[in-house]
Amino acid sequence: MIIEESISSAFEAIRSNLLRSLLTALAIIIGTAAVISMIAIGSTAQKEIEESMDSLGGKNVSIFPGQRKKRGVRSNWVPLTMDDAKSLQKDREINWQVSPQMEGHKQVKFGDKNASLGINGTNGRYFSVEGLELEQGELYTDEDSLSRHRVAVVGAEVQKELNLIEGIDEPLINKEISIGGTSFKVIGILKKKGSGGWNGPDERVFIPLLTASERVMGHERLNSIRVSVPDDTSINEAMIEIERVVRSEHDIGPGDDNDFRIIDWSEIREMQQETLSILTTMITGIASISLLVGGIGVMNIMLVSVTERTREIGLRKALGATPRIILIQFLIEAMMLCVIGGIMGVLIGSLIVMSVALSQDWPFYIPISAILGSITFSAFVGLLFG
Repeated sequence: MIIEESISSAFEAIRSNLLRSLLTALAIIIGTAAVISMIAIGSTAQKEIEESMDSLGGKNVSIFPGQRKKRGVRSNWVPLTMDDAKSLQKDREINWQVSPQMEGHKQVKFGDKNASLGINGTNGRYFSVEGLELEQGELYTDEDSLSRHRVAVVGAEVQKELNLIEGIDEPLINKEISIGGTSFKVIGILKKKGSGGWNGPDERVFIPLLTASERVMGHERLNSIRVSVPDDTSINEAMIEIERVVRSEHDIGPGDDNDFRIIDWSEIREMQQETLSILTTMITGIASISLLVGGIGVMNIMLVSVTERTREIGLRKALGATPRIILIQFLIEAMMLCVIGGIMGVLIGSLIVMSVALSQDWPFYIPISAILGSITFSAFVGLLFG
């Protein structure tokens, strides 16, 4: 009964001094909105990283060119070649998928439109290894590469770059485009990957590896070799085997350093998540300071409120109210003020995050724990400073 009467009295006191109550809760509102925004943006970014890394496959390893080191001195870069990829493909110790890749930028023309776009020369396994899905048409195969067919698969944004004819999109599927002066037939269009996709596949043109080597790039140097490791093999086991095969192909003797680099993408994901978590915690902690500043404001206003309501307190004491009951009444009023501010802050913070997510085409995600935690912390601030 005492609690119910205190809540009713506190609500009436807040309502009768609405402007003062709003100004008192303003710092709480701003602090909670800032905390919610920071946590939501951090959580969204973390989900984007997870989705981007998952799209690469749970167990993928990349091999990149490196430098040969002799007597402590590094020489020029040692490129990866087709022979390196063939050696990995022939190795049957582990049933992995090998996807070599060469990259470059070329002028791509379609009709009277042209643009400088990234060109990826890959084999047919590249799309499954990279987690790229088809929107229209079909994907090329390893047979297309062996036969040097002039076919291409384009990213979702390539159409916007090439086929705006009098404001009307003309589908590129089954049309001829020119890549570095060589004609290619577009046989497939990929689904949009989004900004989180690695290597920006939405704005790239993909062509068979050997076709790229002989007709477009004019060399056999690879930018990277992606190896998809089967589930029954550990990443460490695969990396040891990859190192053995490539060292043998490069004729690297015992004790000599590798002239190539092997990157485990799962380690990159863990590092990114850890870094993002630390940054989010730091920024959220800074934003939480405004909640404490708001608590000081609540403390000052409650002190003024007590001074103004001396007669009310005296009347309550005359009617038999104890100091403990009066204290509970003012504490509940302070907590209600902060909880209301917290709820308003959560709503404002959510609106901010939603507007940013919609403008940037990001997923909208706010952890329930962040909402409940912010409101609970606001109540604690009210209790402490009240």
